[in-house]
Amino acid sequence: MKNTQTVLIAGATGNIGKAAAIALTKRGARVVILGRSQSKLQTVRDSIYLQLSKEQIEDTEKSIATLEIDFADMESVKKAADEALNRFTVINSLVLSVGALIQNGPNILANGHEAMFATNVMGPFLFTQLLSKRLQESDGLVLHVIAPFYRKINWDDLENIKKHKTMTAFDRTKTLNRVFAAELARRYKGKISSVAFDPAYVIDKSDPELKKRWPSGFTGFLWSMMTLLVAKPSAIAGEPIAELILSNADRNTINGALIKLYKRVNKQDKAMTDEVLGKRLWEELKIKTQLVN
Repeated sequence: MKNTQTVLIAGATGNIGKAAAIALTKRGARVVILGRSQSKLQTVRDSIYLQLSKEQIEDTEKSIATLEIDFADMESVKKAADEALNRFTVINSLVLSVGALIQNGPNILANGHEAMFATNVMGPFLFTQLLSKRLQESDGLVLHVIAPFYRKINWDDLENIKKHKTMTAFDRTKTLNRVFAAELARRYKGKISSVAFDPAYVIDKSDPELKKRWPSGFTGFLWSMMTLLVAKPSAIAGEPIAELILSNADRNTINGALIKLYKRVNKQDKAMTDEVLGKRLWEELKIKTQLVN
């Protein structure tokens, strides 16, 4: 697989997405960074260029494009997908690094959906589906940045509205990310490859907005201690993401895999091996996103 790939990175204004963008650009890929705010996307792009310049990596000024999208808003997702299809004739890979933790919920959007569920689950599902034909044309790879949490899904309250607890709701969205990754791998086998990527615990400690992302209470205290004591820099995750995308000539060999940094996890993942769960989630999301066959 040549390094002149076009890679879309959802959640590129976050730590892991930005690290992936840097690592991919360094290797010669054309990167499209996605985010809600055009001004923030421009800031991130400028900071990437600055870092690459410090590392004396040249000829990158045209290698990073931006695409504005709000994954909580399905109309924004559709508009962004149309723009992506018009602007990029080839899409080799899609990195889904969307992981909003929104406190004081449930936060009901104007479209009637819960904000964290819409952002972390519905939007990425719809965007992937809308780009699926273009991805198939290039033996595409969808890389889902996941977290290893597992929470049983409540089908009577899939969006966690009735009895909303922030961390339970967040953990359920991250469980569903793995369910989606596995179901995508099964449904598009031989056409699109799908992998779940566990970045371990990485944090950009220099991020001025870091404390805003921590949950409240004891969990927030625990996260702050982990950040201080055990968190690794985000580049630790960016490098293996670039390696996965650019170095697997036959992507079928990693389809359906769970990978932690550079290593494939051989132990079965409960969320990924449950085919009944995967099929049901797929159908539920088609209805929620009003996806037409």
